[in-house]
Amino acid sequence: MAAGAVEVFDAGALAAPDRFDGWRQAVNEAFVPLHATPLGGPLSLHDGARSPRVLGSPGAGAGPRGVKRSTLSGAGGAAPTADGAGFSGALLSQDLGAACATEVAGTAVRVWRDAAAIAHADPGIYKLGLQVHGYSVLAQDGREAALTPGDLAIYDTTRPYSLDFEDRFSMFVLMIPRDRLGLTPAQVARLTAERISGRHGLGALASSLLGGLGRALRMGGVEPEPRAVDAVLDLVQATLLQRLGPEQSVPTADVVFAAACSYIDEHVGRPELSVEEVAAAQHVSVRYLQQLFSQRGATPSAWIRRRRLEGCRADLADPRLASRPVSAIGAHWGFADASGFARAFKAAEGLTPGEYRAERLAR
Repeated sequence: MAAGAVEVFDAGALAAPDRFDGWRQAVNEAFVPLHATPLGGPLSLHDGARSPRVLGSPGAGAGPRGVKRSTLSGAGGAAPTADGAGFSGALLSQDLGAACATEVAGTAVRVWRDAAAIAHADPGIYKLGLQVHGYSVLAQDGREAALTPGDLAIYDTTRPYSLDFEDRFSMFVLMIPRDRLGLTPAQVARLTAERISGRHGLGALASSLLGGLGRALRMGGVEPEPRAVDAVLDLVQATLLQRLGPEQSVPTADVVFAAACSYIDEHVGRPELSVEEVAAAQHVSVRYLQQLFSQRGATPSAWIRRRRLEGCRADLADPRLASRPVSAIGAHWGFADASGFARAFKAAEGLTPGEYRAERLAR
């Protein structure tokens, strides 16, 4: 996905009766489909159903200067009632390429994602929330995390969850594709709705960094430099792994490299095989994968091409495959375009595939 400018929503720009619905729509567009209802009345209802706190889910463009800073520092205003009267809220969001940064604020509200919302759209992302102002309770996978300013928690949008904000609040959310986090789904499932203190350890570093991203959003956004975004994701990964404990340490570089090479060998015949896919399969970032190959004098792309050419050379020299068209051999090893295969082969061998075959079979 392409990185973009900061998108802004301010409910204060709408008529009072429309503010909550406008905010709810903005949240759905910025995050994933979910339900929301203002808190404050005797019943918290949405579309005719009581809004649940999810405890048990077993697997189941104006610029930012158009938003008042006070709005994103706690969404001041009167406490809302169940019909949304008195509600105020705002949202800033920026696509950073490998992740999306959003800061959302409002008065008392409950949001939740259930099976119906998941069925409507499931982009497969994790959300890492940083409580900036106010307090919240996150519930998922049978756990609850009570968050105070500076605290972090992760939740998985592929399973039901709920968030209660019982007063004015502001939360920074980093949305991370599942294949970019660098943890297995089983590892993340152990961490959902677990409070990570932002006061010590790696949690303090992550809290400070994400808080800085939130402030940058309010000042006009950040330059979405891929290496900087990868560094943020690396810190998030390290913070989560520390929470899991020392036995969950990242596999050694040699292990990851060997596994990546094995994955390439298993999938090298697919033309669509990409460096991004290989990295995702190993639960590492593209930058880290590139570093591993660079330390060994190669790049992931060059390695894929090399393995394809090695397979083609072996088949072209095999008398049992003498009747197989050269283009078919190239296609079998992941070269979807015959002319592209011929160029790549000649650049590597100094001969066209046909010439190489004739020379080898004449021996």
